[in-house]
Amino acid sequence: MRLTGRNWIFGWGLAGLLLPVVLLVRWYFFDHSFGTLELILWPSSFILTALEGPPDRMAIAIGYAIAISVNVVLYAAMGLLSWLLLKPIAANRHSRP
Repeated sequence: MRLTGRNWIFGWGLAGLLLPVVLLVRWYFFDHSFGTLELILWPSSFILTALEGPPDRMAIAIGYAIAISVNVVLYAAMGLLSWLLLKPIAANRHSRP
């Protein structure tokens, strides 16, 4: 099976979805606080600072949905950029005898 740009970008977007979920599960079950590594892996998590104070459940759900959605878009954009950079390199490598 040949890797296409669509599959590459989809994989990056999927990573952008799964990483926040794993970090939230780790935080919820193991009470591990967020630090620099989490901010690097989930850059849009700063949006969650808007939930400080006594927000209601709907505001919490919307806040998390927005933060995770923005992360998916960011990761998909990184996938697109990396695809555009790596595609000529891979094409050049395959064209050699």
